[in-house]
Amino acid sequence: MTAHPLPRDMHGYGEHPPVFTWPGGSRVAVSLVINVEEGAERSIARGDSADDLGGHWLRHASHPIQRNLDLESAFEYGARAGIWRVLRTLRRHGATATAFCCVAALEANPQIARALVRDGHEIADHGRQWDVHTHLSPVEERERILSSADAITALTGERATTWYSRDGLTLQSRAIMLDADMLYDSNSFNDDLPHAATDGLSLPVLPYAGDTNDSALLSQYPTAQAFRSYLSGALAELQEDDRAGASVLSVGLHPRIIGRPAYIRALDDFLTEAGAIAWIAPRAQIVDAWQAAVAA
Repeated sequence: MTAHPLPRDMHGYGEHPPVFTWPGGSRVAVSLVINVEEGAERSIARGDSADDLGGHWLRHASHPIQRNLDLESAFEYGARAGIWRVLRTLRRHGATATAFCCVAALEANPQIARALVRDGHEIADHGRQWDVHTHLSPVEERERILSSADAITALTGERATTWYSRDGLTLQSRAIMLDADMLYDSNSFNDDLPHAATDGLSLPVLPYAGDTNDSALLSQYPTAQAFRSYLSGALAELQEDDRAGASVLSVGLHPRIIGRPAYIRALDDFLTEAGAIAWIAPRAQIVDAWQAAVAA
């Protein structure tokens, strides 16, 4: 395996991106991403290098010497209750998502794996645990990606369509993904449309988004209404943008957060709005539709 350079592309599509519409004539494709991480989070008390505190109102001691059961329970909520509320909401709207799955989370609750497949959601690889990768050697990274992809297949019966790292790409990540027969990459935040990779590899890139993500509900968005308003504003701008052509709106969801009763209505209301004007589809289908359109 050879690491490929990753030259920066500051031009992209420029002022005139390709003009096409998504299936059904929609101008906007909405990509819902369910991050299945509960049970895979890091804990110093269990031998990991750090605690996971993101997206929670609970705080751990700076140097814990024992398990923080309250902190663990905040993650448990996502697997015990939140995921089922999210899946019920998606079924009610006939919406399918992409599930970024940590192996350890599916091992902790195999019912989730079965439900995701049953409901037709795309299965993607989010690592064995919800941990970082950019410090790994090329050999270590390759072993991690290939082994977690195999584990995802064993747990779901589906081959992972892509791999998404908690902390992003290395120079060799996309080459490894190609070796694992993955279909596209989402470790990017650089555009509103899929695009070719700048390193010359035949792996399309469908950028993700950090702002339209429920992880900010406890900081950037103080209420469910604020989050819903933010999503609605993004959808409206992409729908009404003066420039011609299609766009993608990625929405990141975490069962332990959006699955709370106070927050789920934000997703419910947004899906009602988006379902009337946008194409809601898993990421692999969005990439396929883009490839068909730009190649035509």
